[in-house]
Amino acid sequence: MSSPLAPAVANDPPRRWKILSWIASLVAIGIAVWVTHRYIRHITWRDVVTAWMQLPASRIGESLLAMVVSFGMLALFDVLAVRVVARDRVSARMAAFAGVLTHGISNALGFQAVTGSAVRYRIYASKGLAAADVARIVGLAGLGVGLGFVTVVAGALCWQPVITQGWGRWPGGALLLLLIALLVWLARPRTLVLGRWTLAWPSAGMAGAQMLIGGVEMLAAMSALYVLLPASAAPPFVDFLPIYVGAVVAGIVSHSPGGLGVFETIMLASFPPEARADLLAAMMCYRLTYTALPFVLTSAAFLVFEILRRRKKQSIAIRIDDE
Repeated sequence: MSSPLAPAVANDPPRRWKILSWIASLVAIGIAVWVTHRYIRHITWRDVVTAWMQLPASRIGESLLAMVVSFGMLALFDVLAVRVVARDRVSARMAAFAGVLTHGISNALGFQAVTGSAVRYRIYASKGLAAADVARIVGLAGLGVGLGFVTVVAGALCWQPVITQGWGRWPGGALLLLLIALLVWLARPRTLVLGRWTLAWPSAGMAGAQMLIGGVEMLAAMSALYVLLPASAAPPFVDFLPIYVGAVVAGIVSHSPGGLGVFETIMLASFPPEARADLLAAMMCYRLTYTALPFVLTSAAFLVFEILRRRKKQSIAIRIDDE
């Protein structure tokens, strides 16, 4: 006798994919924890604490400054997206606020597509934007982040860092040609139609601005960790870039909160064993300056936003009742 729930489950691909996504994330996190344990089992916490105490305050300050620059650039993605979707309905200040809160919260919680969209919807809906408009903003802002990734990776490969063993200019040049072709293609207005959804592609000028902003954002985010690395083991900045980008992408794909575990595993695997205690201390500090601190501040700001929004709705309701 078949279960009455079987047809519903069989005809519900989104739910099935959601379950598979959670399973894949748990497997990725489990593997990352196991591999990370293998890397750090020979490291004593005394060495890590010693390395932590030796971190110069000036380097921590530089990491905080890099974090501020990175989040400032992330906010600009929302500002540009709002200019395309809802220029007259949402101010640049509100768009920047939404961008900072979105990334501050979703970077720590993981599942950026879900958490980031939810935060943006709460903020933009208070300005009267419909779900379709918020989806367009999410798509354009996400495109900017992606273009920033590609721009930085292409630049690093063309620079021919040591890690690519000399072949980096070929794929780097191909990526640069693709970016140029994209700008040429966007010289005319373009739209993307997905069923009932219609998304206007950014203009060539806006896409170029997204590449520039994304490049600065990516370099600032990487600098927030790079300045904390032990000078004796830190590779040249351009050689460190592919390692950092690979670790970030793996963390995003794994959907683990803030890429925790996956990011650290790739970083630890890229450094010699004698530098891992210093590296672990640097990554712990990076997690505080780039992940934990923004999460705490943006969560508090989001709470204040929600309280003020509800008070405003209550005052409007009371005024209507009085009339």
